[in-house]
Amino acid sequence: MARLLTDHVKTRDLKKLFTPLILRLKDSSELDRVASEITLVLTELESSELVFDELIGAFEDVVFSREMVMRQESVVPYMLLFPRLPERLIVRMKETFIPKVLKHLTLKRSIDASRMEFFSYAEAFASIVQMEFVPLVGAVQSIVQLLRKQETRCAAVTMLGKTVELCLQQLNEKCDLTTLSDLRAAVHNVTEGHFVYDINYIEESMGWNLSPTSVVTSPRPVHETPVTQSGLHAVDSFHGHKNTVFTMAYDSRRDQLLTGAKDGSLIVWSCDGQLLNHIEMPHHYACSMDVQVSSQSLLVCGVAREGALPNRRLPPPCIFRYGAGGVGGLGWKEKGCLPRETTTLIACIKALGALEPSFITGETTKSGPSDVCEQKVCYYDLQSSTSFTNLKPLRQYVEHEDLITCLSLFPPNPNIFMSASRDCTIRVWDRRADRCTGMFGALRSTGRLQAHDAMITCLDATDANMIVSASMDKFIHRWDYRTLSNQASSVPVSSMQIDDSGILKLALKPGTGTAAISTLRGLYFADFFMPRPSARLAQLFPDGRHVGMYHDLKWSTAKNVLYAAGDDTRIDVYSFRP
Repeated sequence: MARLLTDHVKTRDLKKLFTPLILRLKDSSELDRVASEITLVLTELESSELVFDELIGAFEDVVFSREMVMRQESVVPYMLLFPRLPERLIVRMKETFIPKVLKHLTLKRSIDASRMEFFSYAEAFASIVQMEFVPLVGAVQSIVQLLRKQETRCAAVTMLGKTVELCLQQLNEKCDLTTLSDLRAAVHNVTEGHFVYDINYIEESMGWNLSPTSVVTSPRPVHETPVTQSGLHAVDSFHGHKNTVFTMAYDSRRDQLLTGAKDGSLIVWSCDGQLLNHIEMPHHYACSMDVQVSSQSLLVCGVAREGALPNRRLPPPCIFRYGAGGVGGLGWKEKGCLPRETTTLIACIKALGALEPSFITGETTKSGPSDVCEQKVCYYDLQSSTSFTNLKPLRQYVEHEDLITCLSLFPPNPNIFMSASRDCTIRVWDRRADRCTGMFGALRSTGRLQAHDAMITCLDATDANMIVSASMDKFIHRWDYRTLSNQASSVPVSSMQIDDSGILKLALKPGTGTAAISTLRGLYFADFFMPRPSARLAQLFPDGRHVGMYHDLKWSTAKNVLYAAGDDTRIDVYSFRP
C-alpha cells in the first residue's frame, strides 16, 4: 500500500489509486478492509477537498458505469463504504455526491425511458435514505412531487420501488400519516402500463392492496355481456400457503393440482381441495413449474429467498425435479437439483409434450469478462445425462433482447415451441434448428418487428390456428401459425381489449377456443372462435370475499373447473358452465 501510495502521489493520479480499492467492494467481506485502507490513504495525503473529490469521482465512475447496469449488479455494497469513512468526507459526500444523484434523477424523460439511464442512481438514492444521510420524510415528499409530473415519473417510480425495497420498516415507522397518505395518493394516480409491476410491488409491500369493494365494483368493459348462468362461477377456495402464490401445474394423470408460493412451499392438492403433500424448499421459492408426464416429474424454477444463507448470500437459481411415488402419488420428493451458477434468473419452464423427456426454460445469464446479461431460451433433454445435477442445455437460443417471460408448446408439432419476452416479441423455435424460425408481429415505426407494444405476459396454444398472446399493453392477440409458412412474420388474426388494464395471465381451455383471462381488475372468460370475441366477467363468491389479482390460471382436464392463484394466498376454484 505504501509503495502504491507513493507512486500515485508522484503522478498525482489519485483516481487510479482509489478505483481498484472501490472495485473490491463488490465482495462484501472486503468492506471493512477497504474502508481502513482508504482512511489510511486519506490520512497520509492530509485529506483535502481535492482528495475527497477525487475519491468521490472514482466512486461515481465505478457505481454509475454502464457495466454495472448490464451486469445487474447492486450499488448497495459500494454505498456501505460511506458510513465507515471520516466525518469530513461524509459531509463532503452530502455536499457533492447527493446533489449529483438527485440532479440525474430529476432530469426530464419520456414516460417509457430506458431505466438503464438511471437505475443505479435510484438504488443509490434509496441507500442514502436507508443510511439516513437525508431526512426520510423529505425524501418521500420529493418522490411524491416527482411522481406527479409525467416528465419525472419514470425515474420516480424506480426511486420509490428501491426505497420500499431497502427502507420498508423505516417508511412504516418514521413517516407520519399525512406523508404516507400523500404518497399513496400519488402512487394511485400512476396508471401507465409501463409501471404496473412496480406499482403492484409497492402497494403490496406497503399494505395498500385494493379493498374488496373496489375489486368487486371495478368497471366492466363496454362490450361485456351481462353475467348469466354460463361462464365462470366462484365455488371454493383452497387454503395452505402463507404468501403470494406465483405458479401452478396440473397433473392430468393423477388429477392433482400442484402450487408454489413465495413462502417457499409447494403443495399438492386433490381435485376437491384435500392437501395431499406439503414440501418446503429450503433456500428458494417457485416462480414457474410444469409437470413432465413422461418421467412423472414436477419441474420447478427456483428463485433464491432473501436470507436463505448466512451473511446475506444468495444461492444461485436452480431447476428442481420432484418425483411422485407411493399410492396415489402422495409421496412427491426431490429427485434432483440443477444449479445454474452463471444464471441470475430462470423465469419460466415448460415440459415438451406428454411423451418427450425434455423441457425448455427462459434464463437470464451472465457471460464474458464483463458479465453482460444475455436472455436465453434453453433446451434440455433428461436423457442426455445420467445425473440431473450435471444436466446441460443441448441448445441455447440467444435472440431475445429482454427478459423471457413465457413459453408455449405448439401441440401439432412436438419439435416446435414458442417464447415471448419483455422485448415485446414472440419467437418460434424448432429444436432441430439453431436459430429462430419465425416471429409473430408487425413492423413498428422503429423498424422492429413486435407482437405487442408492452411486455408480453402470457402465451398459449391449442392448435395451429389458436395461438394467443396477452400483454401489459391491454390487448390479447390471436395468431395463426399457418401464416408463417411463406414469410418471416405474421399479423394477428384478431385482437381484443378486456377492461382497459394490463393482462396478467391467460389460459386456453384444452380442446377449445375458449380462455380464462386475469387482468389487473378482474377475471374473465372469452370465446375466441366467435366472429367478434367478447369477454364475460366471472361471477365472484356470494359472500363477497376479497378477490385479488390472479398470477396463474390452470384448467382441470378432468372437469369443467378453473383454478386461480394470486396474492391472497388462496387457490380459488371456479366452475365453468358452457
